Amino acid sequence: MKKLIAVILCFVTLFSLFVPVYASGITTYSNNVSTTNASFSISSAGKATVTSNYSGKPGLVTKATIETKIQKKFGLIWINVDGGKWTDTSTNTNYSVSHSLQLSKTGKYRAHVEFTISGTGGSPDEITKNVEKTYTKP
Repeated sequence: MKKLIAVILCFVTLFSLFVPVYASGITTYSNNVSTTNASFSISSAGKATVTSNYSGKPGLVTKATIETKIQKKFGLIWINVDGGKWTDTSTNTNYSVSHSLQLSKTGKYRAHVEFTISGTGGSPDEITKNVEKTYTKP
């Protein structure tokens, strides 16, 4: 019985030493791009605007693709809004693009932006940004 209690205490002590570690200070490394940004706004009249941009590392970017979707939340899932999908490509080191769409219904929306930046710095960088907004008529 004493051995059983000792084994249980050892396991309790061992497992209590595990402390969760949070990765708040970790910076991701990119091969070809320095920064990517996506902003999303909805006006009081329901005009949704997504602006996306990237800054590539000088001399490395060979092709960039930005896939932008405006999505509406239904329950637990996000559904693409009709007419709210765009694909843009560029070979520039720095690039910015903006798209707008008139929303017909109130609710929770998001801009889902996928950046794929290819270049001579290594494997393509694949970065996803999601920005959520709620549209309520005044």
